[in-house]
Amino acid sequence: MLLRLTFKNAMNRARDYAAYLIACVAAIVVYFCFISIETDPVLTHLKTAGERLIFGGTIGMARIIILLFVVFFLAYANLFFVKKRKQEIGILSVIGVTKLQISFLFFGESLIIGLIAILIGLLLGVFLSKLFAMLLLRMMGIAVAMPFLISWKAIRQTTGTFGFLFLMIGFLNSTLIFRYRLVDLLHPTRMAKKMKHPTGWTYLWGTIGIALIGGGYYLAEKIFTLMPMMERQFGYEADLFYLLAILLFEIIGTLAFFQSYIQIWLQFERRWKRLYYRGTHLLSVSNLSYRFRKNAKTLWMITILSAVTITAIGSTAMIYTYGQSQLKQNIPADLIYTQLQKSDVEALMARYHVTPKSKTVIDYKIIAGNFKLNSPLLQDGYQQNGATTVIGLSQYNQMMASQFDRPATHLEPQEAVAIVDMPLTMLKIPRSKALKPVQRDHTPLNLYQSGLTHLEVIRVRKLFPNGPAIYFESIQNMVVVADAQYQRIQADVTDQIHTVNLTKKDQQNKPFMAALLKYTQTAKKQAYLVTEKGKPIDHYRLTIKKPQQTGDTRNEVLIKKPNQALANANFGFYLYIMILIALIFMLATGSIIMLKQLSEAQEEILQYQTLKKIGMSMAEIKHSIYFQILMIFLLPIILGTLHAIFAIRLLSLFLDNPGLQLVYIVCGIFIMIYLMFYLLTAKIYNRIVNRPLYEDTHY
Repeated sequence: MLLRLTFKNAMNRARDYAAYLIACVAAIVVYFCFISIETDPVLTHLKTAGERLIFGGTIGMARIIILLFVVFFLAYANLFFVKKRKQEIGILSVIGVTKLQISFLFFGESLIIGLIAILIGLLLGVFLSKLFAMLLLRMMGIAVAMPFLISWKAIRQTTGTFGFLFLMIGFLNSTLIFRYRLVDLLHPTRMAKKMKHPTGWTYLWGTIGIALIGGGYYLAEKIFTLMPMMERQFGYEADLFYLLAILLFEIIGTLAFFQSYIQIWLQFERRWKRLYYRGTHLLSVSNLSYRFRKNAKTLWMITILSAVTITAIGSTAMIYTYGQSQLKQNIPADLIYTQLQKSDVEALMARYHVTPKSKTVIDYKIIAGNFKLNSPLLQDGYQQNGATTVIGLSQYNQMMASQFDRPATHLEPQEAVAIVDMPLTMLKIPRSKALKPVQRDHTPLNLYQSGLTHLEVIRVRKLFPNGPAIYFESIQNMVVVADAQYQRIQADVTDQIHTVNLTKKDQQNKPFMAALLKYTQTAKKQAYLVTEKGKPIDHYRLTIKKPQQTGDTRNEVLIKKPNQALANANFGFYLYIMILIALIFMLATGSIIMLKQLSEAQEEILQYQTLKKIGMSMAEIKHSIYFQILMIFLLPIILGTLHAIFAIRLLSLFLDNPGLQLVYIVCGIFIMIYLMFYLLTAKIYNRIVNRPLYEDTHY
């Protein structure tokens, strides 16, 4: 009998468990597909750009994150289900069912729901695993045939892991029964729904919350102004405390916002008589005051989780934009090589019948020199002292126009442009009266050769012609001078860089690309810049021998297509992981709000039936319900999105302000998913409380 009652209970409450079951099934499917990818023989042996792609470590971390969140979600949701059914437990106790039997009833019900979730999740996981793998390959830009395989290891591990979780949750549910007294079960305590006016503490705590949120945003926006001041005062250790302060301000401020500030806002609406007594707004404000008091901590938690999720996905999207920009900057042509590799590379092109679409040659010289760029963010500024790469203005303009589509630069004979391999936000930061002015114009440039005109750096840029990796590793700068000055420079080291653009057919010539990759990985082809022992700083020589301790290496051959394929594969993989984790977070958090609201709907039936009896129409009640549910869904998402946008903008400052368009698209998709949760919740809520008076059926 107890078994039959358990099964019947689980089936009767299928609608109650629908959102919970969907979130559990989604987590099981994603977990199963992660293990399938980790063990798939095709994926584990994938190679791109000559490098094997390693999935295991990242996927293992992703599985742990999902499991931790699922444990939290299961515990929270099941605790909510038990509390919701306290009166049912009390009735069972009155009719003679012992607490031990009730605990077995709830234990069995949890296991049945868990078993259903595991079976559906495994079934979907088996059929969707190939689709998930194909989606991963598509996002990574890899074309490989994927056979349909059933991973028995994934089935065993998923069943064991989630079976254990549901077993523990069932045990937790069964023990909760013994914590309630019969009188509390039959007359469960409810939060009073009478109108409560904000107290002095409410006004204080709400004001503190808004001040903390605003303060966190201000600290994030002024990080390049305030952080250097703290570093000068307390050292670089202050950076951690600065960032921690931003995080704590937002966490504590968000809690105060939902606990107190919203009550202040609703009190203001009550005093605004023209708005308060318009239509059903009086009812909406009264109910919202109750809802926000009751759900403050839940909404706070969901806001923080939403902010973390949006930040993670948005940062991944922004890093993709940054990575594509860096790839363009580091390898701006299809094939780049130096004079030392000219004969070898051109022999390879001849062997595979490769005809360049275009080819250019740039000369450069290396001479000892120094200059210093000041910055409030860097205590010692940016200083170069030693070997300096120098190129002529005409060749610089030619390369910048062809590779980066930049307009020509004009220089007077005594002027120069410095190109540095660092984020320009380190130099071009907001000015502040508290900081010394940044001197970036007319910076003295000294080249160690007698007879050269005194030079001044008038511009600082980041884009290197042919990319920084083709130059020597320790020379993280380049200087552009007028052609007349360049001709007068007598350097110990001179070299040429050859830039080739290939046709699309040659880019897809796999034997040629494989031969180039093999050539670039041969150590004897490396070139080194070596300082001669006992000689002053302006004595350098170029060698292909094994480097000494003072030698500096460089990349001799740069190939765009394989590096682009590797970058796209890595980004596609990490974006795939982040999207699946975010999907679980969104389903779980959306389900939590949905379950909370639908449970409250059961308590509101009598109130809304009364309102209909005194003349309120069903359309007015529906409008009020949709407005209230919208506020419950909307505020956490808006506030969480604001937190995420400031966090992403903070990261963008350190990545030289890459484009944020993709980030905004991701945020929009996130909000659209919650909008669907809102519409579904509001529709079901309205159906529960707004049914006709003569209808006696129960939800």
